[in-house]
Amino acid sequence: MLFNSFQFGIFFVTFLVLFFGTPRAGRPVLLLIGSYIFYAGWRPSYLLLLLFTTLVDYGAARLIDSTADHRLRRIGLAASLVVNLGLLGTFKYLDFALASVVGTAGFFGVELPPVAVNLVLPVGISFYTFQSVGYIIDVYRRRFPAERSLLFYALYVAFFPQLVAGPIERASHMIAQYRAQRPTSPERVATGCWLIGWGLFKKICVADLVSPFVNGVYADPGAFNGSFTLLATVLFALQIYCDFSGYSDIAIGVARIMGFDLMINFRQPYFATSLTEFWRRWHISLSTWFRDYLYVPLGGSRTTTPLWVRNTLLVFAVSGLWHGANWTFLVWGLLHGLALVGEGLILRMRNAAAAGSGSARRPGFPLAALGSAYTLAVVLVGWVFFRARTMEDAVQVLRSWASPGPLSYGTFKLLDLPSVELLVLAGHVGVLVVVDGLLARRPDLLRRMRRSWIVATLAAVALFYDIALFGVFGSIDFVYFQF
Repeated sequence: MLFNSFQFGIFFVTFLVLFFGTPRAGRPVLLLIGSYIFYAGWRPSYLLLLLFTTLVDYGAARLIDSTADHRLRRIGLAASLVVNLGLLGTFKYLDFALASVVGTAGFFGVELPPVAVNLVLPVGISFYTFQSVGYIIDVYRRRFPAERSLLFYALYVAFFPQLVAGPIERASHMIAQYRAQRPTSPERVATGCWLIGWGLFKKICVADLVSPFVNGVYADPGAFNGSFTLLATVLFALQIYCDFSGYSDIAIGVARIMGFDLMINFRQPYFATSLTEFWRRWHISLSTWFRDYLYVPLGGSRTTTPLWVRNTLLVFAVSGLWHGANWTFLVWGLLHGLALVGEGLILRMRNAAAAGSGSARRPGFPLAALGSAYTLAVVLVGWVFFRARTMEDAVQVLRSWASPGPLSYGTFKLLDLPSVELLVLAGHVGVLVVVDGLLARRPDLLRRMRRSWIVATLAAVALFYDIALFGVFGSIDFVYFQF
């Protein structure tokens, strides 16, 4: 069930009636059953895989936590990692690995027949796998005790608001909430509904509106001039942000109504003034996961410069491949890694110069504006590789930018963005920029506006009518479901 579907609306309302009508002691069981029903809606076999990994990780964590024998602890950790990463690798990367072997052999003159297993990628496997691996590592490091209740651990893995596309949560944050069963309140319901509404606005009033245009251009980038490919890339930057952050907003809102708090996954990333800041604002749960479970164990930045460069590039290479089994994702990750290395080297030189001169002034407006422009440029070029189907298509898009041309209205109409939709899109993007700008720069002003019942009511009515009148209702998948 998709969050932007009527089926989910019916499911969620029905579930809430049952949830609040059930005594608190029985709510965790109901929540787990509802989560499994929600996940089985895609394909029942996916649920069997989820149950299997849940049981393996529950048993491995109990073994690790119950003994001081380092050999047994390592066995438990290895068993969990082999099962989790083995399943993820098989479903997500097997065909990519086979195709790479065939391609490499062909490069050296050895012709091999193409081989493809064509396994269907279970929805959400990248997210719940990383969540489970993080839990196992925390138990192994003695940072979190193994959960003794299979019910609460299964709920931690399968909690339906964030099961298929995050945020990637930590056991220390969620399991205590499932045990406590905090009561909800009118304020939590109101803010939860606001988050759901704002997430739906971003998804079906912005992301889904530009999706046909972006898909049309990137399906055959050679058929369009540089102006159209650049515009499609800018619109894709809007699409992927509104699509993914919209999902996160809805997930947080749904959980909040039931009395649970999920972590914030996006903090207006396009307002970042550096690439480092961008990654502190974009897909925060994944960025912090890589920081805690890969970057820091490798040595992080507290090491020699060559090793810090290695650590950064390795983390972003893995991050790129986490997003998809394609060379384009690897290039996307390495592009960000190289840009961050360059940014870090410049920052180290500036800090050294400031220390030598005894000054530590913050960058003024010109430097901040330059940093914003640089960040957006890197991010935009990166999105080309992220969105393109092949490396050849990505290179074609980048080359076309050197040959801009007229933006003909007929092409807009052909790509499902005629005049009315263009005006609606412009208005929606304007609202998005204003709200995100206030969230990034003046959150206090938004809080004061929210406390006014007149302003809050008018805004809620306007949001409802805008979604009803201009939303794209077609149950279009969220972009990150493919990862």
